[in-house]
Amino acid sequence: MPGLGVGAASAAPGGVLGRTRFAAPDLPAWSAAVRTMQAGGREARLLCIGDSVMQGFGGAAGGWTPNARAGAWPERLAMLMAGRGLPTSAASVAGAGGADGASGGYPAYDPRVTLGAGWSVNALAGLGGKLFSGAAGSTGGWSFQPDGPVDRFDLWAVTNTALGVLTVETDGAVRATVNTTKAAAMEATTVAFPETGGPVTVRWASGGAVFVAGGTAWRSEVKRARVINAGWGGSKVSDWITTDQPYRAYGSLPVAAPDLTVIALTINDWNAGTAVATYKAQLGTLVDRAATTGDVLLMTGCPSDPTQGKASYATQGAIRDAVFEVAAAKGLATPIDGAALFGGAFAGGLMFDAAHPNATGQARIAEAVRARTMI
Repeated sequence: MPGLGVGAASAAPGGVLGRTRFAAPDLPAWSAAVRTMQAGGREARLLCIGDSVMQGFGGAAGGWTPNARAGAWPERLAMLMAGRGLPTSAASVAGAGGADGASGGYPAYDPRVTLGAGWSVNALAGLGGKLFSGAAGSTGGWSFQPDGPVDRFDLWAVTNTALGVLTVETDGAVRATVNTTKAAAMEATTVAFPETGGPVTVRWASGGAVFVAGGTAWRSEVKRARVINAGWGGSKVSDWITTDQPYRAYGSLPVAAPDLTVIALTINDWNAGTAVATYKAQLGTLVDRAATTGDVLLMTGCPSDPTQGKASYATQGAIRDAVFEVAAAKGLATPIDGAALFGGAFAGGLMFDAAHPNATGQARIAEAVRARTMI
């Protein structure tokens, strides 16, 4: 798959570069952020919250591998946006999700990431699932390879009084030292450095272990919309509203500061039998949290196959209806209907297995989101 961070030089017919008043229907905060970006201001931020479908399982021949991240619909969305004339980048990592279960580990799913000696995917979860951890005394590093020249990296790191100090390096030189030994939180640090083709490397320096969710690589003189894939394989809505630690996903959402959050969390809840009333209350809590920084667009999942042990269509339909009810109650844009998108029932030709779309299905989702978020 070609690189995802290159904006189109000119807009395709109906593209956005020639539009002086970008205004996606029912998404005022997102639209205003894009207009600010087009005027030379900060980059617009689109955060994708979801499960293994969003993370990309099934978008590659082996499920998670090889390089299923590149086939996930948020990455495809970034390409579609760029192709329609909105410079867009997907050069970010927002947690390991559940992809450390891939054969060969997380880097087999996302080869942009390298885990050196002493680094691993930890059981603790933060924004977008499991966290990356560097053990105290580790000699290796967590490295991210951007898709083009960059001179900035927004690092998302966990802070806690028992943790340590880390460094951020490019081209063999330390560009910043970040002390994570402070009150518990998820903290964003923007690191500047001379333009480089990467990688950007995070290392343990002293003290206790260090934990990172990842970050975003960007180039200060080139403004691109950011599509951030926080897909978390296996997650339900309840996982996203846990508040026992401030670095969990719920606490971290304002750190990502999205102008638009796309939430697609239905499949694991309907297949786990989550009560509809419980689901509605939990989704409402998540929507309220996401709405503190921008717009929210809900989406329902593609139908699972009841003949392969998944939830009945009635159960799936009840969760789907709950999403539409929450959207109406919260005054949100009409959700993207995954059932309608996939023909109303399990669509074998678009699916990798009983619950996950294949590459063609992922592409269909990406186009549906593109159509709702652009003009």
